[in-house]
Amino acid sequence: MLGSTMPHGFDSYRIFISAPGDLEPDRQACHDAIAQVNEATAMPAKVLLVSVGLRDNEQISGTRAIVSDNVRWSTYFIQIFQDDWGPRDLFRKLFLLAVECRDDASMPMRDVVVCLKDAPHEANPEILGFRRELEERSDLRVFRYGSPDELRAQLAAVCEEWARAIIESGVNADAGGGE
Repeated sequence: MLGSTMPHGFDSYRIFISAPGDLEPDRQACHDAIAQVNEATAMPAKVLLVSVGLRDNEQISGTRAIVSDNVRWSTYFIQIFQDDWGPRDLFRKLFLLAVECRDDASMPMRDVVVCLKDAPHEANPEILGFRRELEERSDLRVFRYGSPDELRAQLAAVCEEWARAIIESGVNADAGGGE
């Protein structure tokens, strides 16, 4: 189940954006990159990349099951990380769920990317160790960035790749999808 045809004739593909902490400008850069790719590449081909996710950390605590379902129903997952996994490390659990879904062929998840924001003053050994662990994973694409503008440019390239792969595969709701 990869995409679904909406009443407006577009095949839609969910992109879950996970951005804990005070990364609102970075989260907005993700939305901007998706909108840019939708306008230039996806929408002319009747494909729509739809961003989903949380607007603030507190939403995850009270609605964890619903949020987890949204991850499960997504085709792509973007994890932004600097130095905080949110309340009770719940964003980390969402990230691990996304990787699990990507590795399960029966799930719609097709790719997980990690965007590591530079943290030059970080001294917490646990945070530094986890950043290193993320960078050393061979099953993920990890992008480093310093500013929301850098993130926007990197994610526009990733989303462009996703949109082109969808278009070139000819996958649509009739061929295997439902949102």
